[in-house]
Amino acid sequence: MKKRIIILGSTGSIGSTTVKIINRDKSSFEVILLTANKNYKKLFFQAKKINCKNILIYDEYNYFLSLKKNKDKSLKIFNNIKDFTKTLNKRIDYTMCSITGLAGLKPTLEAIKFSNNIAIANKESIIC
Repeated sequence: MKKRIIILGSTGSIGSTTVKIINRDKSSFEVILLTANKNYKKLFFQAKKINCKNILIYDEYNYFLSLKKNKDKSLKIFNNIKDFTKTLNKRIDYTMCSITGLAGLKPTLEAIKFSNNIAIANKESIIC
């Protein structure tokens, strides 16, 4: 059975490495969501590469820009985690929290509500 996973901050170095690892073993994982602050182009690329059907872009300007640029109509684009969680029909097995700095705190706290396991790659989320 595939493990359902979310990668918060998938366009950064840790998130990108996580995507590469999953790409090597696609049969073991189903990536449910990829997120970034602004880099929608890289999100589009990653989503296509690992067959992810949901992306989240926190920055409002880039969110609206991504809506215009999206050519894959099966790809759902969100601007906040709460709207995404409304679409979930069951819990997520793993959430990889790789958003750097204090910006990672709020998404990590939200992920706790719908994830069985949280992997945290930034010290600020732990300290706060």
